[in-house]
Amino acid sequence: MTFRIAAPKAQAVTLRGEWMKGTESLALTKDSEGLWSVTTAPLPADLYSYSFMVDGVKTIDTRNPLLKTGARSSDSAVDVPGAAAAHHALRAVPHGTVHIELYSSGATGTLRRLHVYTPPGYEAGRGRYPVLYLLHGSGDTDREWTSYGRANLIADNLIADGKLKPLVIVMTDGHPADPNNPALRARNTELFAKDLLESVIPFVEKKYRIEARRERRALAGLSMGGAQTLATGLKALDHFSALGVFSMGPRGETFEEEHRAVLADATGTNQRLRLFWIACGKDDFLWEPALRLHETLDKRGIRHVWKPTEGAHNWLVWRRYLSEFLPLLFQ
Repeated sequence: MTFRIAAPKAQAVTLRGEWMKGTESLALTKDSEGLWSVTTAPLPADLYSYSFMVDGVKTIDTRNPLLKTGARSSDSAVDVPGAAAAHHALRAVPHGTVHIELYSSGATGTLRRLHVYTPPGYEAGRGRYPVLYLLHGSGDTDREWTSYGRANLIADNLIADGKLKPLVIVMTDGHPADPNNPALRARNTELFAKDLLESVIPFVEKKYRIEARRERRALAGLSMGGAQTLATGLKALDHFSALGVFSMGPRGETFEEEHRAVLADATGTNQRLRLFWIACGKDDFLWEPALRLHETLDKRGIRHVWKPTEGAHNWLVWRRYLSEFLPLLFQ
């Protein structure tokens, strides 16, 4: 692919793409008209974010309307079609609906937003569905699992292919604490758990046709959302029967103490936790914590699926993780 940006007064321009490793970047070359450009090697089919650094200042590609937004910044995006990206491609299959909801949070005393995916045929039917609560990372919001993670298209394709039974997916905002308030920010995980269990679940179960049983509820998340899945889910197995942790593991020394009861009762935990799925890329900066989680669970006799993969800490792996995790739910 060739990337271009008009910056006639710039002294240096580089390209940073989601397909690159570590701090790698590509230098662009300026022509006589002030147009900078660079051509990459061929890239596998996927959806990639990228940005330019113009004299040290990050900027999006202003001529490209496809964006990857987030909680703190935005990037441009490019969709490279092909068989390798078929799991999240927009295909000619029946499609579900993504709803945007506002609800009153008892944890924060404010109105908060969430996204809800309902499967194809939901509006015309009367039946109730199992539910996955799907959490994002620290750089994103409740919007990114559908706008960039393509969770809705992944589910549509799996359902159309007969690999997934229809379900509802609820995507919450994982930042209940004001990020500009250090005292509140330290309580983010606590506030998130209270918000999810006391406000989000009652709200969606009242408004949507969801089976209100722990056996039909799952909780999963990536990065920060994976940490929230561990912190909240392991203490709420009366609410959830399946957990998914993408690219995360314990980062401190308190995990075993905080979850002592669950880890000490392997038989009881294994009976209640039908699926505990953990995946991480070997180039991920959180590889060691994820591996440590796997080893701790192994040591304690907690049944789980450990899936080490290639890849780093980005959406290229998280879309694939979701496409592999979803069919394992509610079989």
